[in-house]
Amino acid sequence: MLPDPGPLLSLRGLDLDRRTPDGPVRILQGIDLDLEPGTWTAVVGGNGSGKSSLLKFLAGEESPATGRVALMVQDPDEQLIGGTVRQELCLGRGDLDPEPILRDFGLEGAGDLNPHLLSAGQKQRLALAVTTGCDPAILLCDEPTALQDDAQAAWVLDRLDRWRRAVPGRTLLTATCDRREAGRADRLVVLAGGRIVAQGPAADLLDKGEGDGFLAPGPIPAGERRREPAAGRGDPVLVLENLACRFDDRGGGFAAVDLTLRPGQRLGITGPNGCGKSTLLAVCAGLRSPEAGRVLLDGRGLYRGGRPDLDHGAALLAPQFPEYFFSRPTVAGEIALDPRLAIRDAAEFLAAWGLPADLARRNPHDLSSGQRRRLALGLVVHSGRPVLLLDEPTAAQDREGRERILALLEGVPPEAGLVIASHDRDFLVRAGCTLLALGPGGLA
Repeated sequence: MLPDPGPLLSLRGLDLDRRTPDGPVRILQGIDLDLEPGTWTAVVGGNGSGKSSLLKFLAGEESPATGRVALMVQDPDEQLIGGTVRQELCLGRGDLDPEPILRDFGLEGAGDLNPHLLSAGQKQRLALAVTTGCDPAILLCDEPTALQDDAQAAWVLDRLDRWRRAVPGRTLLTATCDRREAGRADRLVVLAGGRIVAQGPAADLLDKGEGDGFLAPGPIPAGERRREPAAGRGDPVLVLENLACRFDDRGGGFAAVDLTLRPGQRLGITGPNGCGKSTLLAVCAGLRSPEAGRVLLDGRGLYRGGRPDLDHGAALLAPQFPEYFFSRPTVAGEIALDPRLAIRDAAEFLAAWGLPADLARRNPHDLSSGQRRRLALGLVVHSGRPVLLLDEPTAAQDREGRERILALLEGVPPEAGLVIASHDRDFLVRAGCTLLALGPGGLA
């Protein structure tokens, strides 16, 4: 009989601090964790509980892991450095034929594109292809399905499981707020306030309700009360006429998009990864000139010079990657940047969005992904603009975050129109959106 090789990774009493202008802040405390070869462990916890920090530590120089470790971070833009998708795949592997990998990961025809021009879901699948391709012994994935539509999320989870089982001893650790993902794991680790509050077999802990306070719920239960869609009233605040956008030379894009948004109306834009939801919101915000069509924003025609149109003051977009929204060194500075919010107490504003008051002194880029998203959403919802645009607001949100976002959307002023792009159809229904599916031929 072969001897037991023992865990690939063993932590005992790990404390981890983050440096801030006000001194060190403890983000992980007393962490005890073993990763056994061949297992899948899921780390669950609320936004800001320390999941991402734990994974980054395990991938760092001080990690006690034995064997090669690869980390897939939550924002794929942080780890994509190649000039093209093909170059990204071939980094360090010059003799690799990337074409089979491109087909396998749903990226066929994208080899010559800049990876940063892919859709969010495509970027995430590219990052997965790169990290699994370096043949690690331990693969760390931070919210690997958060940017995927339902079909692609299921594909990613299947792919991760096949990767783990293909070679004996391969070990997988994922951080997630998604119940479906947690249910696929062998073991569950529940984090709260930087501490492990429970760990054990995933099926047993989920049956006991461990982690339920953090995991996003499944589909809406039958008969649950939901907000009824509003028809809107008054003159339109946003009109799109025969809009067309092209993404790349492969023929990707959409055409013949017609849309009218009136005050008080809520529209939910759905569609698979890469269909153009984020591009459509960028056009509505004045950030991206379309190839054809007309955009009227609060009665003003945009893009008359064929360039981005940013001085309209009528629309504001909370982007899919909220870190691109921030421009000030502190959260309090971000809040005070808007004259409408400058008179509000920063701690009160943060509390309304379920964020600790002490975040006001922190750099917004130092917040967790879920916290950054909630901060950006709060700044947009309270901006007083007649058109509010939200891109994937529930991505990487725990249960509390989703519910708080829903509750605070009730405070959207009646004179504002709301457009939300999301894979989360249940959230859109609960938010009272009229659902529109984006495809190559327009909105249906």
